[in-house]
Amino acid sequence: MKQLLQRWMKSAARILGVVWKPLLGLVFFSVVVTMGYRWLSLQAKASAEPVPAAQGWRYFGEGAVEATEVNVSSKIPGRIASLSVDEGDPVRQGEVIAVLESEEISAKVRQAQAGLQATDAQMEQARLAVELEALRTEDQVRQAKAALEAARAKWEMAQNGARPEEIRQAEQAVEAARAQFMVAQKTWNRLEALAKEGVIPQQKADEAEGAFLAAQAQLQAAEAKLQLVRDAVRKEEKQAAWAGLKAAEANLQLAEHARMQVELRKRDIDALRAKQLANWAQVEEAQAYLKQTLLRAPADGVVSRKMAETGETVAAGMPILTIAQQGQWWVEVFVDESVAGGIQRGDTVQVEFPSLGKRVDAKVTRILPAADFATKRATNERGSFDSRSLQLRVEWKEPVQGLVKGMTARVYARKERK
Repeated sequence: MKQLLQRWMKSAARILGVVWKPLLGLVFFSVVVTMGYRWLSLQAKASAEPVPAAQGWRYFGEGAVEATEVNVSSKIPGRIASLSVDEGDPVRQGEVIAVLESEEISAKVRQAQAGLQATDAQMEQARLAVELEALRTEDQVRQAKAALEAARAKWEMAQNGARPEEIRQAEQAVEAARAQFMVAQKTWNRLEALAKEGVIPQQKADEAEGAFLAAQAQLQAAEAKLQLVRDAVRKEEKQAAWAGLKAAEANLQLAEHARMQVELRKRDIDALRAKQLANWAQVEEAQAYLKQTLLRAPADGVVSRKMAETGETVAAGMPILTIAQQGQWWVEVFVDESVAGGIQRGDTVQVEFPSLGKRVDAKVTRILPAADFATKRATNERGSFDSRSLQLRVEWKEPVQGLVKGMTARVYARKERK
């Protein structure tokens, strides 16, 4: 029995020799974990409590940072070719932050430009044609009037016969018409040569040619009238003179009708001009849509949300980014009316951002009664009155580096109000 007890004690000693080291390590590990947990708890509690206020300020309350946000969306559908910003990136107003691809818009721009060019060409051709036709018809009218005057004179002479005074007048008219004809011929020859050399526009030479033809017609009419005055008038000549007069009147009517047709063709030019303006409007509209493929930041601020990625196809009006505008930050806090201490709208307070370790001056811009859930009901210990809370809105414009919507903001008010 004694030997058995000795063997058992030796076995127990060997077992303890193997097990005591792990047991000691386990105990040590447990102590370290417990101390670490207590230290972290103390740190978390310390971070949750307001940082001691600066001298002259008292803690008022805290809330989440808010900001005025604007959505960036496209007026046209398309695929996002590039998106140069990410959440948290600062942007400047007018900065290109995204580019859309839209083959349809580019095709519309090319189509509108081609239509405008075609209308311009049609209008130029019509304008030149009308100008040339107007010159031709004016010459026809002048010639027809001259022929009518000659025919009327011939008819009058056939009716009354000729007198010496009429012969002298007819001769003087021939001399005057011949002088005018010579001047018109020289002018036309000179301008035609200059036009061929490219010194002057061809239109000037055409106008000179028209004047030459008119002078020629007047000379011929004067010579014919002189010849009629000199010749004796017979019965058959009276009939011929009457027929010539009627023919001259008909020719004048035809020439004037042709001139009216030119005026109608000018209306066609007006229609083309209206079409040209419509084409211009289409080009400007297409180019305006093309500009919409460049999405620009509507204001200075920070990208707070990103709802699309490069390569995605977006519809018209679909938000792509959300920007928190710079200079429009605020926080709303709920303060017990017993703590508010008579604070008023417009009072200066301080806002602290614990995660950034920064403070800024701010203004109280709104004081409203809080919702019913924020009311503290009366108890026997506190008395017979409910203690309501006030909702304060505090705004600041000073830029804070690293500030993001949703961060914790703590509000401090002055301890002694002046």
